Amino acid sequence: MADAPFRLDAGLSILVGTVDPQGEPSCCRAVALTSVDDLATAVVYVPVATAHETIQNLASTKRLAVTASHPREHRAMQIKGTTTEVRLAREDEQALVRDRIEALANVLDSIGVPKRVTRGITHWPAFAIGMRIDQVFEQSPGPNAGSRLR
Repeated sequence: MADAPFRLDAGLSILVGTVDPQGEPSCCRAVALTSVDDLATAVVYVPVATAHETIQNLASTKRLAVTASHPREHRAMQIKGTTTEVRLAREDEQALVRDRIEALANVLDSIGVPKRVTRGITHWPAFAIGMRIDQVFEQSPGPNAGSRLR
């Protein structure tokens, strides 16, 4: 399993990290992550209600880090890159965001977190943050944690 490529499928737990111009870090939960070009670029979705500091930081620094993990398997990766776009997610993206929250609820329920807790995560409306990915790192526990994958 360690050699299998990391999957950006449903059921991921996702966090977005940014810094302000003085280097002060900030973090918020994301609710979906997609890439259509093998991690050359990605779109990460963050709830409008909880992402104000993240969006403010991106407006000034454009840099972000996204950590995605498969909670059941303890597989994780981090991508770092530059913001290419920040916009309100479109209505046609709402189903994707809701499906990803429901998939995470199913995964977390299987390890003891009730679905109602995960379903309570604010997720819509959301910002869609486009990014160009510059670096990909292994973040799964083990001897390769922190190593650069690309």
